[in-house]
Amino acid sequence: MKYRLYVSGTNGYYNLGTYEPDETIFCLDWLLLEQKTKEKVMAIEVNEEDNIEFPAFLYLGNLADYEDFKRYLNNQDEVRITKQFKKRR
Repeated sequence: MKYRLYVSGTNGYYNLGTYEPDETIFCLDWLLLEQKTKEKVMAIEVNEEDNIEFPAFLYLGNLADYEDFKRYLNNQDEVRITKQFKKRR
């Protein structure tokens, strides 16, 4: 599973790229913990096999939410129930 990261800006959200779970943690650690960004950060889970994308994480300034998401990324065996949206081709 891959994750696409977005950061809010003046004209909406900016795409930072699509990453593997370990790369996602590295990017979010740098952005949230080192840079201490004040912007909203969103992570979209991307399932390329089934052509499905859905929001997995939204950072609004609460580091406890990020720690929960980080635990989820480190433990891929955990079952997570979310709404899924198929992209139209």
